[in-house]
Amino acid sequence: MTPPRTDNPADKTRQDNKQSGKTSVANAALGEDIVAGPDGQTDLATAARARAVRAALGWMVFSCLMFSLVMVSIRLFLVDLPSEQSVFLRYLIGAGMLLPWIGRSALRVVTSHVRGLMALRALLHGVAVYTWFFGVLRIPLAEVNAMLNLGPVYATIGAALFMGEKLRIRRIAAIVISFCGALIIIKPGFAEINIGTFAVLITAPLFAGSDLIAKRLKIYHDDKLIIFSLSVGIAAFMAVPAINVWQSITPMNWIGIIAISIAATIGHITLMRSFSGPMWAAQTGKYMQLLFVVLFGIVLFDEIPSISTLIGALVVLGAVSYIAVREGRSRDVVP
Repeated sequence: MTPPRTDNPADKTRQDNKQSGKTSVANAALGEDIVAGPDGQTDLATAARARAVRAALGWMVFSCLMFSLVMVSIRLFLVDLPSEQSVFLRYLIGAGMLLPWIGRSALRVVTSHVRGLMALRALLHGVAVYTWFFGVLRIPLAEVNAMLNLGPVYATIGAALFMGEKLRIRRIAAIVISFCGALIIIKPGFAEINIGTFAVLITAPLFAGSDLIAKRLKIYHDDKLIIFSLSVGIAAFMAVPAINVWQSITPMNWIGIIAISIAATIGHITLMRSFSGPMWAAQTGKYMQLLFVVLFGIVLFDEIPSISTLIGALVVLGAVSYIAVREGRSRDVVP
């Protein structure tokens, strides 16, 4: 039987404690510390944290598959098209695909009080995509992605420094082990540093900065507007460089441009969904892209990976799988 509601200070304290327990559940969904509360609230908070981690990892893995298809399409259809032109058309078409979905909200890109952040993200991401395209056309896919695996390290550390996310032992271990796996793969590529390798090394921190800004923008706007602002911004930034190198577009080029526009747009949508969870989980899941590009490289381009590449890929897979299972099953109050 529920006791009658009174103004007794003790009763108010108990009510406040219950509210605190509910708040802890909400915090857990963002990967924050769990605050123990009465009536089993800690168990609910732990379950919410586990769901957030699994969701962040799952959406990121799907996003990685989409961006792997982008890399494949670049190699199959856009080898003879300047990277500036490819990037411009990809984001112009991407913005057009999103416009019916976003409707009149598109005007908020220019009226938003965080439009400066949107523009900064578009600039960073646009340069990153250009250097990424440039590298994909010049070095093996596995080496491109191995060097991009530095990005999650930058982003996770940045989230800890600037967003207050917690880096506990298991989370740090997953990042470090995954990074070691990437180094095992990248080692053969360091024998000769060419311009493609240098371009991809620049790409990693730029993508990390873009990811951190995207996480921040989610506080102010929904995913649709954030993705649309990125497409419009990059198309605007790349318009002049693209015109300067413009050349005629073949039917095969158009197939590639449309393919990367669709795959990359879906990839950005699922990427933003992954950022609803903790950044460390999303960035850990990003290492799965390595496995996709290794498989595509073997099947489509006869890029047979070395033993070190296969070992590194298994190390990455093991680290990501461990953290997903361990965090998902954890019922400890302090991870």
